[in-house]
Amino acid sequence: MSALFVCLQAQSITTLQKELTTTKSDTHRVRVLYELSHAYWLSGQDSIAILYSRQSLELARKLNFLKGEGNARLRLVRIEADRQADLEGAYAQLDTILQIATRLNDRHMEAESYVRKSQLLGDNLTRQKEIIPLLDKANAIFVELGDKSWQGLIYNEKAQFASRGGRYSQSVEFYLKARQLQEEANDLAGLRSTLPNLGVAYSALGLYKEALKIFDEASVVAQKRDDTILKGFVLNQQADIYEKTGQFGKALKTLTEAAAIHKKTQTTYWLPKTYSRMGKVYLQLKDYDNALKYTSLGDKLYREVVDSEDFLDHLVQINYSKIHLARNEYTQAIRYATEGLKWTNDSDPPLLAERSEYHLILANAYEASGNVAKALAHYKQYKTDSDSLLNKESLQKATVSAMNYEFDKQRQQTQLSLQTLRNEKLTQSRNFLIALSVLALSIAGLIFWSNRKLTHKNEQLTRKNQEIEEALYKGQHLERKRVASELHDNLNTKLAALRWRMEAWDVSDYSAADQTMYAGLIQMLEDIYSDVRLISHNLLPTELQTHGLASALQKLTDKLNYNPDIQFKLHVGTDYQRPSSTVEFELYNVALELINNSIKHSRASQVVLNLAHNPQRTRLSVSDNGVGFTPDPKASGIGLHNIMTRIDTLAGHIHINSSPGNGTCVDIDVPA
Repeated sequence: MSALFVCLQAQSITTLQKELTTTKSDTHRVRVLYELSHAYWLSGQDSIAILYSRQSLELARKLNFLKGEGNARLRLVRIEADRQADLEGAYAQLDTILQIATRLNDRHMEAESYVRKSQLLGDNLTRQKEIIPLLDKANAIFVELGDKSWQGLIYNEKAQFASRGGRYSQSVEFYLKARQLQEEANDLAGLRSTLPNLGVAYSALGLYKEALKIFDEASVVAQKRDDTILKGFVLNQQADIYEKTGQFGKALKTLTEAAAIHKKTQTTYWLPKTYSRMGKVYLQLKDYDNALKYTSLGDKLYREVVDSEDFLDHLVQINYSKIHLARNEYTQAIRYATEGLKWTNDSDPPLLAERSEYHLILANAYEASGNVAKALAHYKQYKTDSDSLLNKESLQKATVSAMNYEFDKQRQQTQLSLQTLRNEKLTQSRNFLIALSVLALSIAGLIFWSNRKLTHKNEQLTRKNQEIEEALYKGQHLERKRVASELHDNLNTKLAALRWRMEAWDVSDYSAADQTMYAGLIQMLEDIYSDVRLISHNLLPTELQTHGLASALQKLTDKLNYNPDIQFKLHVGTDYQRPSSTVEFELYNVALELINNSIKHSRASQVVLNLAHNPQRTRLSVSDNGVGFTPDPKASGIGLHNIMTRIDTLAGHIHINSSPGNGTCVDIDVPA
């Protein structure tokens, strides 16, 4: 059973609220609102759940998002099945849901609408015949779709229907079937409902030990899920067993704890039932004042919740009848019992347990008031019903025992089969390992010796490669420094002198064509001067040596942003630390090559550089919003080849993400 108790914690309300603040008014927001409604409903806050369901519904309608609209309406109906406060509105919602399901050809939504309608009819004693056909109709669709979770829910609903008719053996059978399907589908949320209801069925059969065991399992689920509603339900059922076994003090204590939970979670459907059960316990204690007090409170709250005359709380009705009978108020006792008896006879199927109670109350009331004939008639009917219940329960207990035996037998057989399979695999593995061990021992010495020799040679090669790389880097560094100095101090000086001399010429007597040519020569010298100056700077940027890669890239983007046609942005990580000078130098040149490609080929309006570094890795990405291209692994361009060579030198990785019309992003990751 440990697998059943994995934490089922739904997405937290706090997380969903945070997500809602950053979500646009689109279909995703419809989903977030729906999930918020579900989360608040699970926590027992029905009014807030309804608010978010309606917001989800309105936004879905505004976006013409039929799927989201249908789901929001289904959520409202599910909440109403518990509240029973606006049944007319819930039925209207179901009509609209069926229309949406038809337009979308959504069989799952159609089937779910049948399930929700059956749940709305659960407490309507005059329309019980409609429930099973609705469930069968839904189940046929779920079987067709292969949805075991919802098939399990169908059997759960059928089990509850059987319980209401006193057919507890069939109820247990349905619950076990639901449990099997939900376990196969790993539907732990469905088991949240099936486990406690299975306990209720065992309790109705008088199998209190089995019921309490199931309730303990359900309590663990409630604790792991932080599910206060389920905890309150389980406490109610445990209290019912304590009352039936004469533990009245324990029953009252448990019911008081359950009532506190129902108040806190605003579970309006279960709070009145809890008070009525407290009234029943006080009846057993012959404390009729408190019995009347809590029964009246439960009756008042129940009528505030239910908005229809098609419902009657038989626990309240029986409590009233017994209180008046105990106080010798026979007329009132007869009135309440007669009204309740009529409801049990009108129900389909008949409520045998409640009908038996009403006949016994009427028999005692008529006998005490002197009407012996009526007392005898009701007593005979009471015996008929109670004997029928007794005989049925005897058969049901035997059936449940057989079910438990079969269930345990199947589980044991499964465990035995698994253990046999494990043993066979262990035997095969042992024989294989023995054979491998003989071979391994014969070559272990050779492997050990070869490994040590290879390790020693690899260490020597690694040290030698490091020395070569360091020497190459130093040589490149010195040569770049020399060339940069020559370009800046020698060639650039000569170019500047040449430009100044030419600018000193008197060209006033030149023809227009000659003056144009002269101006072109001056401009060409200016361009050559700038190019040489840029080349000398990029060969070994001063900013890179003194302040590092981030500062050098910032200075580079600042210069490039003088061009209004393309803008450059640099983002540096908050915890950025300088990597080694080798890494900085190579990444700077890679960045230059990528920026040059963006300027020449991308036709982009924006280029973004991202730089991040931690003690293990340095990451650089260059992305643009240009025309993009289709990356070719076989491409042999000089620029790309240079980039690959530099990254390979650093033992890094490069990833190019681009497609026509979607820009280009190059991600580079190298060891620090």
